[in-house]
Amino acid sequence: MWGDDLRADAIRTAPGGKALNQAVTLARLGARVTALGCVGADAVGAAIRGALAAEGIDTAAMAVVPGLPTPVCVVYSRADGENAFVWQVPDAFAVTADLVTAALAETGPAAGAGAARPPEALFVTLDAPEHIGGVLSAAGEHGLRVVVNPAPLPADLSVVGGIAWEQVDILVPNEAEARALLASRRGAHGPAAHLADAIADELGVETVCVTLAERGCVLRIDGSSTAVPAPPAEVVDTTAASDAFTAVLCAQLLTGAGAQAAVRRAQHAAALTISRPGAYEALPTQAELRGWPDEESDR
Repeated sequence: MWGDDLRADAIRTAPGGKALNQAVTLARLGARVTALGCVGADAVGAAIRGALAAEGIDTAAMAVVPGLPTPVCVVYSRADGENAFVWQVPDAFAVTADLVTAALAETGPAAGAGAARPPEALFVTLDAPEHIGGVLSAAGEHGLRVVVNPAPLPADLSVVGGIAWEQVDILVPNEAEARALLASRRGAHGPAAHLADAIADELGVETVCVTLAERGCVLRIDGSSTAVPAPPAEVVDTTAASDAFTAVLCAQLLTGAGAQAAVRRAQHAAALTISRPGAYEALPTQAELRGWPDEESDR
């Protein structure tokens, strides 16, 4: 509350953001990752670029916005692992279709024989929802598969209603996000177990995974849905759990893993993340991500 004197047990600063967390997790899985985004010409921007580069992520396509500070997010975390966020991404830092197209031009046929191998998928968040339509179109024009983690939800939900969701290959919302995406459509207020089916049927998304926190998730793929309970986990801080889950799940599905194995591995990554404090610093290590627990064969 305004005017209150609030005390914290500890304060930490670290590079972060949903896109950064997902990019780092993908890189630790062994994927070749290029970061698309904007930072300011300041120490915070340099730290973000440095953290990505240290993970082997290509930052050449990241734009530097002169004269403006790099946006930051303040995360308040309670002892039980719940959290709240204070953030804003000014429009000058939005990822636009032009930024995507320019980055892809460096890897497409016109780039020449020495260019890097073209990317296969684009991971997108909703930090700049007004631009997502153009981003999806740019990705489609270049034959990229598109993964969307529809967070954070925009203040004006009418924006999501105008998005061509049929251009999205994999969508990973939580329950609140799933209901917001459906808005006044059928299924928006139905049981959580039916949200993945409702999104796939109403919005035309091929693969949908609705995460339900401690209740697990529901994955809709190949026309049918499966509920997967969450494994037991010690909850310290839930800040980056959805990012670890999204990155692992979608990477596994895009590389041909079975649905059950993909979900179990994603849940394993999320459980590791919530078992320690922080976001970027709590993400699973390369060794942890490649040391999957014993699994039953897919059914």
